Amino acid sequence: MNDRGVSDTLGFVFVFAIILSTVAVVTTIGMAGLQDTRDVERVNNAERAFDILGDNMEDIADRGAPSRATEVKVEEARLYLDTPVEFVISGELTTDSSVNFTNTYEVSPVVYEADTSEERLVYVFDALLRTRGNSGTFVRTPSLVLTQDRVLIPAFVTRPDESATTAVGGSGTFLVRADKAASNVLAARSEGQYDVNITVRSPRAALWRDELSRRPDVTCDPVVAPATSDDYPSVSCYVDGAERVYVVSTAVDLTFAD
Repeated sequence: MNDRGVSDTLGFVFVFAIILSTVAVVTTIGMAGLQDTRDVERVNNAERAFDILGDNMEDIADRGAPSRATEVKVEEARLYLDTPVEFVISGELTTDSSVNFTNTYEVSPVVYEADTSEERLVYVFDALLRTRGNSGTFVRTPSLVLTQDRVLIPAFVTRPDESATTAVGGSGTFLVRADKAASNVLAARSEGQYDVNITVRSPRAALWRDELSRRPDVTCDPVVAPATSDDYPSVSCYVDGAERVYVVSTAVDLTFAD
C-alpha cells in the first residue's frame, strides 16, 4: 500500500510538472505573439500617418500650400531626419549631347524606426518605403511620370529646418511641420527628344531599382556598390527618346514638435 501511495504521489507530481511546463511554454509563446502583434500595429499606425505626410507634401508642392503639419504617434520608436541621400536628374538631346541639363538633389529622408523590431518607415522623394533589415517594399510609389511621351519629375527635397528639432524618441504624439522654402522649374524641354537619366545614391538603391524598372519605358543598370564605407550604393535608370521633359523641385524645411 505504501509503495502504491508513493507511486500515485510521484505520478501526480510528474503530471502536475508537465502541466506547469506546458502552461509556461504557451504563456511565453502567447506573450511573444502579443508583443509582435503590438509592434506590427504600431508601425501600421505610423504608416498611415506617413501616408498623410505624403499627401501634405503634395499640397505644398502641387497646390500652393505654404506649410502643413502632420501628427505622428511614436510608441517605443524614434522619428528623425536621416543622413541625406542623393538624386541626380540629367538629360541630353538625343541628336546633340551638348544640349543637356543636370540637377542634383540632397534629400533628408523622414524615418520612423521601431525600438522593438527591425521595421522602418522611410519617406523620401514623395515615396514611402517599409523596410525590415535589407528587404522592403514601396507602400507609396513616387509621383514620377517616366514614359517616352512625357517625363515629369516633381523633386520633393526635404531638409532639416535650421536650429530646429529633427529627432524625437520614446513614446508620444509629435507634429512633423513642413514649411515651403522654394519651388523652381529646373527643366522644361519639349523641342526634340531627350534621353533622361535618374541616378539614386541611397542605402535603398536596390529597392529603387526594383520600383523604377517595373515601368515599361524605363531601363536600369545593376546597382553599383559604394566606393567607400562612408558612401551609399547607387543605381542609374533611363528613359530614352522622351518627347517632353519637366523637372520641378520643391524644397521643404522640416521640424518636429510635441
